[in-house]
Amino acid sequence: MPLGVGTQETGWISRWAFQVNALSADVIGRQAIEDRYIQAAKLDQPTIEGVNGIGFRVCRAAYSFAVDGGAVGTIALLGATSIPANALIAGGVLVVATALTSLGAATAALQVEGANDIVNAAAIAGVPWSTTGRKSIIPAFTGATAVLTTAARDVSLVIGTADLTAGIFYVLLYYVLV
Repeated sequence: MPLGVGTQETGWISRWAFQVNALSADVIGRQAIEDRYIQAAKLDQPTIEGVNGIGFRVCRAAYSFAVDGGAVGTIALLGATSIPANALIAGGVLVVATALTSLGAATAALQVEGANDIVNAAAIAGVPWSTTGRKSIIPAFTGATAVLTTAARDVSLVIGTADLTAGIFYVLLYYVLV
């Protein structure tokens, strides 16, 4: 039986066609978002999309006494200039997996742009180095605490006073290019 114009059957077909098109658009949109995150993972630069498509980049630097040693001085944790010039480090977190130890009164600090800009120099017998877990860092998502790089930089551990004998930690830094 042929369908007449304005019948209940043509209304049903119109609604069905609209829903099929809407589902197709939804699948295409989801695929575009999925492709963006897959591409970000391939570049080893995970992003968190924000307003206007500007997103944070994440730098993960790790220290292990067994790998990096612990002599007094500065140890580049990544061995490369992993944070680019004009990067605004807005915040992050320090995670101590194994407390730092020393036979003397060692101090430790983390820096990117300048001395003590990520974690202030502190005795490893105290906060934040003496216990395991998540620790705060200086950049705390405020304008006053953010760190702006003037050149490409590495994340560095600065050991003072005495050599380290053990310890494992990593630091995550969230930054945006300005």
